[in-house]
Amino acid sequence: MDSNIPADRLSQISTMWTGLARRDDVQADESRAAAAAFLDRYYQAVYGYLLRSVKDPDRAAELFQEFALRFLKGDFRHADPGRGRFRDYLRTVLINLVRRSSSKPVNVALAAEPEVLPEEPVDGEFLTHWREAILNVAWQALQQEQNRGGPPYYSVLRLRAEKPDLTSVELAVQLTANLKAIEAYTDANVRKILQRGREVFSDKVVDEVARSIPTRDEDRVAQELIDLGFLGFCRKALDRWRVQ
Repeated sequence: MDSNIPADRLSQISTMWTGLARRDDVQADESRAAAAAFLDRYYQAVYGYLLRSVKDPDRAAELFQEFALRFLKGDFRHADPGRGRFRDYLRTVLINLVRRSSSKPVNVALAAEPEVLPEEPVDGEFLTHWREAILNVAWQALQQEQNRGGPPYYSVLRLRAEKPDLTSVELAVQLTANLKAIEAYTDANVRKILQRGREVFSDKVVDEVARSIPTRDEDRVAQELIDLGFLGFCRKALDRWRVQ
């Protein structure tokens, strides 16, 4: 979840997005369904950026709806990953949308190929939301795997993140209670789960970064990890990704 968006507003945007993405005309078209699946991972980052830009929740929701409709219609399908990161392309689309909306009605037409804009300080805001979106996808993947009967990587890592001062013994006791485990976890169990969980989490971050560009180019993935501030904990995961 984007920590900068109130829970009630995020719920409203989630409901709006679900309604748009699940429409019959979208799901019946393979390319539009694929676009919906892609943006489903990043719509919170889009709305978060718009909210910080216009500083009006209702206006941001209107702009988000316009962007989502245009995206699902395929207006931006000509974005070429070979010309640069989709993140940069998306940022430029959103900046153009915000700038046009400041003096024109919200339904003003947007160019399918947005004008290229220079880097601005506000880019840091978009990067922050994008970074959170990548991490959210990784967390959700861990949680889904655990819910399907996988190891409790999600629960252990979340517990460690929320209570960093707990010892391994205290973590084991808390994890046993949280999961209502029949057999109590030991501190040794927890240390192993933490180590493996961090590896799996970093693997998922690298996978998602590569998917978001998208590319199999090692240098581009490494640079994106650097730009997002992930390389420090993803170096070994990047090495594992290279040999996949």
